[in-house]
Amino acid sequence: MAEVTDQEPVLVLGDKKYIISDLEPQAQYYVSQINFVQQQIDKTKQELDRHTMAYNGFQANLISMLEDTEKPSEEG
Repeated sequence: MAEVTDQEPVLVLGDKKYIISDLEPQAQYYVSQINFVQQQIDKTKQELDRHTMAYNGFQANLISMLEDTEKPSEEG
């Protein structure tokens, strides 16, 4: 969303670039909220990845455990 050019934060929106400090205060507020929401989206994706990996791990362990209990005993 925002990039830095010549030490000035720049908003890239579509094909246009805007120097954030030149924007109206309300527009600057929107930019900060967009950046915050993007950070939250990224954080949520990371959390989803962790939960998905944990789910898959628990499921794999359960399958392995159930398969072990279904094997016929070799003692007989």
